[in-house]
Amino acid sequence: MAKTVDDYIAGLGGWQAEALVALRRDILSVDGITETFKWGHPVYESNGPVCLFKAHKSHVAFALWRGAEMKSLEPKLEENGSFLMASLKLQGPGELKTAVVTKLVAAGVALNAEKGDPTKEPKRT
Repeated sequence: MAKTVDDYIAGLGGWQAEALVALRRDILSVDGITETFKWGHPVYESNGPVCLFKAHKSHVAFALWRGAEMKSLEPKLEENGSFLMASLKLQGPGELKTAVVTKLVAAGVALNAEKGDPTKEPKRT
């Protein structure tokens, strides 16, 4: 099992590795973001978790902890999980443009700065 983001991406093949290299670059280009490895996958934080990516058998999930609050920025976000999480399901390389990634991550950073760590709020039921 991977213990670092580099190991996680290196353990993938084909389009998923290519997509995650680009996604990682775009996420890290946003001011205030730090990269960690938690819960078995890469997590990006600023005053609490902002986003993550996770490879599945046939897709990659790009999830935002406050994604439900960002649907006006990206209508394709699908709400899921606890908190105000929402995600995009990627099924090929180049599917998610840099401008969309940076806009969503910057919005997550701003929301965490305003509202605090989303994991400290009551979970959505």
